[in-house]
Amino acid sequence: MTGYGQSAPAVFGGRVFVTSVPGTKRQKAVVVCLGASDGRRVWQTELVASVQGDLHDMVSRAAPTPIVDRDGLYVMFESGDMARLSISDGKVLWKRALFREYGSYENGHGYGSSPAHNRHSIFVQVDHQGPSYLVAIEKRSGRTLWKTERPSRMSWTSPVVARQGGRDVVIVSSTGDVRGYDAASGQELWKFDGLSGNHIPSPTVDGDRLYLGAATPRGGRTTSGARTPAQSNCALNLIMRDGKPGVELLWEGRRALCEYGSPTAHRGLVYSVNPAGVAFCVDAETGEERWSERIGGPCWVSPIAVGDRIYFFTKRGATTVVKSGPRFEKLASSSLWSEGEGPLPEVDYTPPVRSGGANGASGRPTAAAGNAEDRGAADGPRGGAASYGPLDPCVYGVAVVDGAFFVRIGTDLFCVRTAGARQTSGR
Repeated sequence: MTGYGQSAPAVFGGRVFVTSVPGTKRQKAVVVCLGASDGRRVWQTELVASVQGDLHDMVSRAAPTPIVDRDGLYVMFESGDMARLSISDGKVLWKRALFREYGSYENGHGYGSSPAHNRHSIFVQVDHQGPSYLVAIEKRSGRTLWKTERPSRMSWTSPVVARQGGRDVVIVSSTGDVRGYDAASGQELWKFDGLSGNHIPSPTVDGDRLYLGAATPRGGRTTSGARTPAQSNCALNLIMRDGKPGVELLWEGRRALCEYGSPTAHRGLVYSVNPAGVAFCVDAETGEERWSERIGGPCWVSPIAVGDRIYFFTKRGATTVVKSGPRFEKLASSSLWSEGEGPLPEVDYTPPVRSGGANGASGRPTAAAGNAEDRGAADGPRGGAASYGPLDPCVYGVAVVDGAFFVRIGTDLFCVRTAGARQTSGR
C-alpha cells in the first residue's frame, strides 16, 4: 500500500478500505479500496493534507479508522482532514479541514481518535492540550450539526454510540472521566469521574452495560483521590433515573488492565490484555477474575470474539486462540511471519525518523538503545514500556467479515480465511 497507516481496515460490500500517509511531512492523505476476495486495488484517492507534520515513530500516521456504510466512506486523518468518498469510485463528495476551522491540534504524539457514527451523523472527538471538543457532522452534507466544548486533556480514545432511554447517546471515556452526550443536540447528559489511565483504551458498550478500559499512565502516576488504573477498568450500568439518562457503578476492577485495545464483552465475560501481554478474563456481572495467562505478547488490537473462540492478535504478528469461557483453554497459535522477519515495505515507504536510532539494512526501522520508545519515555499512543520494541512490522488493526480476518500492519494488509480457503494479501 502507498505510505504507512495505523488504522484498522473497514469492510463493506465485498471491498476493503484502508488509509495511509506517505511522504516525509505527511503531505498527502491516501485512501485505497481493495477487493475483499483477491486484494486487487479497485481505486485509490489522494487528498492534500491541510496541515503537515514531521514523520517519526512517536506520532500517529493515519491512525483513525474509517467508517463505511451504503452511502459512503468517511475518513479522518491526523491532519484534521475529514472527507466523505463514494465507495464505488473514490470520488470526494465533501471535505473538511477541522484543525484549520477550529484551531490547531496540540499533542506531541498526534491525533489518534477514530470517529463514531449513527444513521445520520459522524461524531469526532478532539481531546488535546488546546480547546477540546466533540463535534457532530452530517453524513450527507458534511455540515456541522453541533459542537460541544470539552475539558483540555491529552487523550487518544474514541467515542462510541449507545441507546439510552430511546435516544442515541455519544459516550466519551477520556483522561479522568466518562461522559454521555445527546447525539441529537450535543448536550452533556451525565458524567462519571474519578478515573485514571483511561486515556488510550476506548469504552465498550454491551446492551445497557458500559465497560471502561484503562492502562497504567507514564510512571504509574494516579491523580490524588482517583481510582487506580486497575480499579478504573470497571463496569457501569446505563440507567434512566426520573426520566433522565445516567450511569451507576456496577463494579470496580481488581487486577486486569488494558493497553491500546479496549475490553471485549462476550457471553457473560470480559477479556482484556495488559502492556506485558497478559490476557485477563473477568466475570461481566461481578468483575471477579476467572483467569489470566500470557498470550505471546502485547496487543494493539482488542480481543476478538467469534462464537466460542477469542482471538488475540499481538503486535508482532503472533495470534493466540483460546476457548471462550471461565477456564483458560488454548486452542491454537500461529504467526503471520517468522521471528525476526516480516513483509518488506514498498519502495515508496519512507521510514520514520527515530530519535537516537537507525534503520536496518532492509529499510525497516530497528530498535535502538537510545530510542525514547524503547525506554518507555512516552505515555502517548505507544505507552507501556513492556510493549516497546522494534517498530515494524506491527499489527495495528483487524476486521472480521464473512469468515475472514483482514489484518493491518503499517505497510500491508493480510486476509486470513479458514483452512483450505484462498488467502490474499494487499498493498
